[in-house]
Amino acid sequence: MRAVRVVFVIVILALAFFFGAYVGQATFQPQVIIEHQSHTIYKTVEKVIYEPVEKIIVEHVETPKQLRHFQNLDELEQWLKDTHVIAFSAQIVDSKTGRGIKEPDCDDYALNLQQKALADGYIISFEIIQPSEYNALFKLSQLPSGTFHAINSVVIGNDVYYIEPQTDEVVLAARLD
Repeated sequence: MRAVRVVFVIVILALAFFFGAYVGQATFQPQVIIEHQSHTIYKTVEKVIYEPVEKIIVEHVETPKQLRHFQNLDELEQWLKDTHVIAFSAQIVDSKTGRGIKEPDCDDYALNLQQKALADGYIISFEIIQPSEYNALFKLSQLPSGTFHAINSVVIGNDVYYIEPQTDEVVLAARLD
């Protein structure tokens, strides 16, 4: 019985809505009065003319450099010497508070080197290496077992080189093809 009442109320409301829409539509139509007299009608026509306005907009847009690989090992080593990534302060500082967050570690150095390379238009990858591979390739420092280390890599021709971003040591990692 209750369901019948609900359906009845919904039907009544729907009918009222449609009837109101129909009546409302008829009342908003403008009345047209037609006079059958002969007279001259003058009509004012406004013409809008758009004229181009020259406006100089000066906006500094930084375009990214075309990314490329290093041409040879000498170019890579010279670039590393010129950029020398160990320019970190004693701590990594929060830019909002100015407080020291932590001491920089290997991933901070590797990411910093990658960012500097991209800014200069070079392609350098971020890599994670296991201690056994690291210790077999790099000679300036050794890693304890059970740790991972962040380094960078570059492709020069058919050779892949690893870069230790904390010491700028470069070692041949693999030959492609």
